[in-house]
Amino acid sequence: MNKKTLIRKVFDAGVVGAGGAGFPTHVKLGATGADTYLINGAECEPLLDADCHLMTTMAKELVDAGRITAEALGARLLFCVKAKHAEAVDALRSAGADVFEARDYYPLGDEVILIADALGRTVPEGHLPTEVGVVVNNVETLLNIHGALAGTPVTHTFVSTGGAVGRPTLFRAPIGTNARELLEVSGGIGIDPADAVFVDGGPMMGRYSDTPDFPVTKTTKGILVLPRDSLLATLEQMPVEEMLKRARVCCCQCNQCTVACSRYLVGMGIEPHKIMRAMAWAGTRNGEVLRMALLCSECNLCSALHACPMGLSPRRVNQQIKKALRESGVTPAFVKKEASPHPLREYRLAPSGRIKERLGLSVYDRESVFEPDLLHPSEVRIPLKQHVGAPSVPVVEEGQTVASGACIALPPEGVLGAKIHASIDGNVVSVTSGMVVLRRRE
Repeated sequence: MNKKTLIRKVFDAGVVGAGGAGFPTHVKLGATGADTYLINGAECEPLLDADCHLMTTMAKELVDAGRITAEALGARLLFCVKAKHAEAVDALRSAGADVFEARDYYPLGDEVILIADALGRTVPEGHLPTEVGVVVNNVETLLNIHGALAGTPVTHTFVSTGGAVGRPTLFRAPIGTNARELLEVSGGIGIDPADAVFVDGGPMMGRYSDTPDFPVTKTTKGILVLPRDSLLATLEQMPVEEMLKRARVCCCQCNQCTVACSRYLVGMGIEPHKIMRAMAWAGTRNGEVLRMALLCSECNLCSALHACPMGLSPRRVNQQIKKALRESGVTPAFVKKEASPHPLREYRLAPSGRIKERLGLSVYDRESVFEPDLLHPSEVRIPLKQHVGAPSVPVVEEGQTVASGACIALPPEGVLGAKIHASIDGNVVSVTSGMVVLRRRE
């Protein structure tokens, strides 16, 4: 298949990065000069296991799609999987894949870290992996490419439930399903809902909420239930203003956040302790220091979850800085320069097991049971922004009948975005600038 045809099929299917921010995949596949098509099977967040299941049970589909895509890119295909996932490694190799067996540390799932480990290449700060000849896709993204090649759009996502639930379960969930429904089918919430927080994603990088009433999207990999009084929930829900007040009093500039920073350790010029100082004390603030925040992967190692002895979260501060810079029209503009890993990087890696123990998550470390057919939601609420770029524009109207797989929203002309499709057969009951609601036909 030629590259132009591949890109068109992927665009028509609405494929976006399923394991991260949701970057439109058709744009990523348009890159030139790549010599390696790297498939990210690291799945480094605790309590998530969807990708491992897919690699073990659908290896042939993944390898077939990977080979077609790699050929179109003019690149070699390489899967990166943690060595501890021996079944997944064996399944992929049996299907003919070349597999790099990675170590078990966090955050290996960051594509910059993945490239450094699997290929020994350092992505220049502020630049894309294509600068070092690499295109990276997540495992589920590759499975969605497999569907796109057959003309099947993205209507479902593989998402696991975990934490304080009756039975951790892996679903193939229609996009737009209410997260509460997944938890109910997983045996319910195992603690008093008033004492719980709900996470869309993994515990380190997911979005925390007081309620499970939010829709599953193309990028949702997990729905977790955690105690409200846990360190995780306390840090993630603390107002940034309160965080900065504490920083003025507590931040001792010990630089442990920088010592642990995964991007700093691969050679990028980000030093979180300097950012904290600049934000806490206006007199030290300058643009060059704040611009470091644009290099942050938000892995959360800098916070009290791993590094900070004073109970702070530089990650949360970086998130606010990045948001403010984006709203001001500031874009990453870093000079391309040679970089190399920190000489002590090997001794500062954070083993996944240690992260899990420190966060108090070992008690929830139970394998998910795959139940692909348990979910039949009567209604789905499909967000029009499930990807990097502009929200998609609805092309359906209230009262219209649609079939599963029908296109219900398109990206604005000439703007970064992705198509969105109906995930159930149903009637359009509501259309707004941010959401299309479908109700299943009786």
